[in-house]
Amino acid sequence: MPRTTKLFSLLVLFVFAATNIALQKAPPPPLDITDQTKLWKVMTSLGKVNTNALYEDQRSDVIKGQQLIMSGYTTNFKGKKTPPTSPKLTCIACHTLELEHPQPSTINPQSRLEHADSSGIPFLPGAPLYGIVNRVAFFTDDYQSIFAHKDRLSLQVGHRDIRKAIQACNIVYGKGRVLDNWEIESILAFLWTMELKVGDLNMPDSIIASIEESIQTNTNNARSVNIMRRYYPEVYPATLAGPIALGERKKISPVLNSFTNGKRVYRQSCLHCHSNKKYAHLKLDSKQKTFQFLKKHFDDTSRYSIYDAIRYSPGSKANRTGLPHYTSQRMSDQQIQDLRFFITQMARLGDEAYEYYKNF
Repeated sequence: MPRTTKLFSLLVLFVFAATNIALQKAPPPPLDITDQTKLWKVMTSLGKVNTNALYEDQRSDVIKGQQLIMSGYTTNFKGKKTPPTSPKLTCIACHTLELEHPQPSTINPQSRLEHADSSGIPFLPGAPLYGIVNRVAFFTDDYQSIFAHKDRLSLQVGHRDIRKAIQACNIVYGKGRVLDNWEIESILAFLWTMELKVGDLNMPDSIIASIEESIQTNTNNARSVNIMRRYYPEVYPATLAGPIALGERKKISPVLNSFTNGKRVYRQSCLHCHSNKKYAHLKLDSKQKTFQFLKKHFDDTSRYSIYDAIRYSPGSKANRTGLPHYTSQRMSDQQIQDLRFFITQMARLGDEAYEYYKNF
């Protein structure tokens, strides 16, 4: 082989090898995970796709989104006040802006109620807005199977799409108007300020170290993602239970029920919406006459029955939309019966009940 041919062949091989080296994927940069590291930063470093990211080509404003969530109105980008998102309800009528429990993976309603009472946060029917951008599904279980409502399709299409979920929630639950795209994007922008951080998950240091290693070595990524999922809910289960059967409702006693727990439900749930008619048409307070009124309607199907108000049984006067206020996971039947016990004793004894049942 002529020398020039050999040199040309060597040159071709060199260029080919250099090109292959250049095309090889560079190792990912190390990620030093701290308590303040955003959860999606870790997840995307592990190869997970962020389906809830903001649209770069859609105008949005965090402050306007916050106002829409908390007050139900804002000003548009021309400075004009928007119409209310809903005639009565805002997002915070049903959703907290805080973690419901020090451990986000805790779904148990009693643990959440006790934390709500000790922290002074409401105990509400909707899942918290804190961390919602870290979820992948929004209307789960019975909302996809037995939910009966004229707008059922809205929840189905919003199940895997956070923007459509925001729209559906405002229309179906808030009985509100259709939101403009910029309003939805602004709401989402504010929700992104409440993204979960690694410190929220309370993961052991050994788990965090293994995740850092996965990112650095680009190995066991799926395993690391699944381990992290154990520490927070990507979805919230939802069972649409009906009201407790009439025959079971009256089975209350100091042995079966907790006065203190019923008081928690009344203060952190009932009064959140009904105190001074904040989010409801019926005013509730802590007067004995109010408890006597509620007790009178325990077992009827009027709009004043706590059982219908909590579960919204089909066909009742309280059920104007076919929607339950609380799924079984958001409030248990035991908590409802504790509420009945509390109301019964307050109706009978008034404020004396607090002293009488202080150890129950």
